[in-house]
Amino acid sequence: MSRAIPRRFADITAKLEDLHAVAVEGQRADNAADMQEVLLIQLRSGIAALDASVRTMAKSLKGARP
Repeated sequence: MSRAIPRRFADITAKLEDLHAVAVEGQRADNAADMQEVLLIQLRSGIAALDASVRTMAKSLKGARP
């Protein structure tokens, strides 16, 4: 197996950890509405980026099959 795939999993894990921090911040009861909106935008953007990364990795794996 190529070393690229484990590296991509590591990158995805790092992104998930970042999104986890954003989601935890969103749970604060004292956030202003505009802060909640910013956090929501960050989550949506991050999830979209993760989706693209996972799709790219899946295509790469399909192409690597004999």
